[in-house]
Amino acid sequence: MEKNKFDDRMNPMKITVRVYGRYKDITGKDRVQLDVTEGNTLQDVINAFVKQYPALQKDKNRIMVTKNKMFASFDTIVTQEDEITLSPPVVSGG
Repeated sequence: MEKNKFDDRMNPMKITVRVYGRYKDITGKDRVQLDVTEGNTLQDVINAFVKQYPALQKDKNRIMVTKNKMFASFDTIVTQEDEITLSPPVVSGG
């Protein structure tokens, strides 16, 4: 049987991401929809978020992210059913 040339292509998906703090102020929403591809990681979600909202570029490597209410590393795989949240980095004064 001949292999379909599209078998290796990942499926695109839309995910809804909750945003907090000044991210909510910048986006004007408490939830944003992002286009990612099946098999993408939280880093890919962050990249899509920053691409949609370039003002957040300086936070790109410091965004606090949760998947299903648990802090997760940027290399964690996401699915369309996951609950993803993005929050600004926490800073403290001295």
